[in-house]
Amino acid sequence: MSAATPAFVTSSLRRRTLALAAAGAALAILAGCAGSGALSKSSPFELRGATTVPTEGWVKAESSDIPGNVVYLSPKVIVTGADVQRATAQKDAAGRAILVVQFSPAGTARLTAGTRELIGRQLAAVVEGRVTNMASVQEPMTVNTMALTGFKSFDDATRVAHLISSPR
Repeated sequence: MSAATPAFVTSSLRRRTLALAAAGAALAILAGCAGSGALSKSSPFELRGATTVPTEGWVKAESSDIPGNVVYLSPKVIVTGADVQRATAQKDAAGRAILVVQFSPAGTARLTAGTRELIGRQLAAVVEGRVTNMASVQEPMTVNTMALTGFKSFDDATRVAHLISSPR
């Protein structure tokens, strides 16, 4: 992967991500926003450290990325919807619904700092209280845009985009 392509990409997402990148969209994951606590369904979007191994103090959650898998999320929230400058629903090259999230400059800085701390570990995207994507962090992520999969339909991705983009 190039330096502009984040390492936070599952194998199935990697193919879709590369297609999106070829279309000119930069992919990224934002990190570093201070926060802690249990999953909140009131927060439409979060990024957190994650593991599949029970870890004291980490929050147990189900993974939509790998159905049936239990995931443990760090109590530290890396970024939230407040760090999102813009969210839009799109379709990838295969016609599947994706959510493209663009972070603010401050959010991008938090992404870089947060993923620097997670190198060699997992990062999870949490949308409306459910883990939608998980992947390994191989290097600090410095791009300001990411794409998420796992939506039931284009309408579902559009609804979440509006939720994230709504004024807080």
